[in-house]
Amino acid sequence: MPVNKIPLLESCNASLPTELTETLALLNLPLCSSCPAEDFYLSCENGSLVLISADGEKVRPTLTRPSRFIGNQPFLRALAPARGGTVIDATAGLGGDSLRLAMIADRVIAIERHPVVFALLASALISARNSSLSMVDKIEAHFGDAIEVIRQLPAIDVIFMDPMFPAKRKRSALPPKSVRILRDIVGDDTDDEKLLRIARQHAARRVVVKRPLHAPPLADDHVALHAGKVVRYEVYLPTRKQS
Repeated sequence: MPVNKIPLLESCNASLPTELTETLALLNLPLCSSCPAEDFYLSCENGSLVLISADGEKVRPTLTRPSRFIGNQPFLRALAPARGGTVIDATAGLGGDSLRLAMIADRVIAIERHPVVFALLASALISARNSSLSMVDKIEAHFGDAIEVIRQLPAIDVIFMDPMFPAKRKRSALPPKSVRILRDIVGDDTDDEKLLRIARQHAARRVVVKRPLHAPPLADDHVALHAGKVVRYEVYLPTRKQS
């Protein structure tokens, strides 16, 4: 069950950067004066936000320089038209893929619709800038539903999607802790097919969908599949808008 209202410790406002507190004010997150005993909440550590779960697990959004691309990796093959261009990360999450996209594109528009996840993303981007991770300057974070945000933008070279998909049930294949906790508060994406349709109407060159290997393709008219060890990248061509 998705969780929409997660409070922020009121005392954090004094220790966070002004840019981040301004973002939090716009998100209108509820405040709490003390740590909730049986629920998620946002706290702060070293000037950054931390999401804390009911059992005390923490998600610290941190962006570090990705490893250099080696050879002809599936990510590079799928995102080739983004080189030197503009790409939308329509499901930005905590910004890991946005940062990888910034390694090849000149501009990345990162869209996230869940207010708590967007708060964590904003915190991670600010911390990365302060640590002189220069490629973060290519990333523009937008809060909102990607379906609506994309409609308001001009045609973009490439649109990238990584919708939340139900995890495997095998304990041996559990995703990382941060992904499991985010899945708890966000839930699975139920409008991914609609997002793909809108993205194809607004992408100038292609739409790329990142999917687990065990998941079925998001649509049956992909023109290429680039598979890695854990995920694959489905490539879809643009379509005309429906009149």
